[in-house]
Amino acid sequence: MLPGMAASESSIPASSSTNAHDTGGVWSPAAQWEALKSAERCGMCDDAHLPANEHSVLVATTDTSYVRLARNQAHPGYCLVILREHVTDLAELSPQRLTAFWSDVQRAGRAIGEVFQPEKIDYLIMGHRMPHLHCHLLPQHAADDPLRNVDIADGPVFASTAAIGAAVTALQHTWNTTTTSC
Repeated sequence: MLPGMAASESSIPASSSTNAHDTGGVWSPAAQWEALKSAERCGMCDDAHLPANEHSVLVATTDTSYVRLARNQAHPGYCLVILREHVTDLAELSPQRLTAFWSDVQRAGRAIGEVFQPEKIDYLIMGHRMPHLHCHLLPQHAADDPLRNVDIADGPVFASTAAIGAAVTALQHTWNTTTTSC
């Protein structure tokens, strides 16, 4: 609800909670959300740097980010760019860090574009379930319905180890020959 807006003007159902910001969802209770945001309990801090983890395989590392190919390839070429430091929101970054992060996202998008030839790439930053700044790069291909909402949980479609390895190698080669300049 906007400041100064009466509850009767809102289309959002009122919560029975005493906390005006408690919607009963992932943000609730507040202590649980604060714990989830903590670097000490962050799965991305724990394993984004590893060559491979349960969810993805490392493609590239920069001073700012880790670029990873998702194991779920329901959207062929689906990658993530994960900020190295534990930050939960873009607003927390200095202008220099913000520029560096978006440069890595752009470079990853260019590599995905060259290797997987999508029609379009959707870039999503959410952080509801994993509040560590990261961007999902979801390629959209000719057979995809452009009016269907993108869902990072589509599938799952798990490619073979050999196919994932070949995709990582191709992305790494392209990453190493791609720059962020126009």
